Amino acid sequence: MSELSKMLTAAIGAGILLGATATQAQQAPLKMTLFGQPSVNNDAIWMAFEKGYYQQEGLDVTYRLFPSGTTAFQSFQTGQGDIVMTGDLPSVQYFFRVKGDYRTIAVVERDAKGYVAVARKEITKPQDLLGKTVATRVGSTGSWFISEYLTKNGVDPSKVAVKNLDTQVLPAALCGGEIAAFFIWQPIGSRTLEICPDKAHYLTDATGYIQGYLVAGARPEWLSRPQGKDTAIRWLRATMKGRDVAEKDFAAVAAYAKAKLDLSEKATREQWDTNIR
Repeated sequence: MSELSKMLTAAIGAGILLGATATQAQQAPLKMTLFGQPSVNNDAIWMAFEKGYYQQEGLDVTYRLFPSGTTAFQSFQTGQGDIVMTGDLPSVQYFFRVKGDYRTIAVVERDAKGYVAVARKEITKPQDLLGKTVATRVGSTGSWFISEYLTKNGVDPSKVAVKNLDTQVLPAALCGGEIAAFFIWQPIGSRTLEICPDKAHYLTDATGYIQGYLVAGARPEWLSRPQGKDTAIRWLRATMKGRDVAEKDFAAVAAYAKAKLDLSEKATREQWDTNIR
């Protein structure tokens, strides 16, 4: 073989190798849709987005926010979304409602202090709620919190009216006097105290009443498919990297919360401090 032929052969071989490498690099990322909530206990997910960990895992993640996991499940049940973030009570209720067509795949965060009861200033003890109206997103972990709080403090739950309100409505309802208190997770409490500090205060957190969990779930059929399984594993791997950043870098979490959700640093800090990731 002549020297020219050898050079051409080498060039062609190199071209084939580079072409194969380029093809691998240009493979379309795995698409998935994630349902979440505008709450700081999602900060592991936030940091996975912020630091590019999902992209590094070859994922193209669409992130849809819902005011609560209970609300997210309404869309998830119609076939939308791949992974859904919710509280533990809504996930159990959903499991039975869809006859087992749901799997919890990870616990992302748990705590008690991040669940709060915020009340009007005149409400200072459990007994003050007798004959009053309190609110939560009915079906959420807030419902469980109300039940445990009233029962453990000797207040007949049948004598306290519970109003179903989505999370974004709760601050205005309390500040406007429509309800006497609400039981929900942060940062709804922090936002309320920023809006009407002269009318509202923290009645209690959930310590001694409940331990709330933020869980990730998916459909068994999606998880059973090779692509679904691969996507879930990649998502978990990236989210764990996000967790490692979130638990150490408050400034990054606060910056994301301000930019994406217009949360104050104080409101972010209150929940960041209580997160057990």
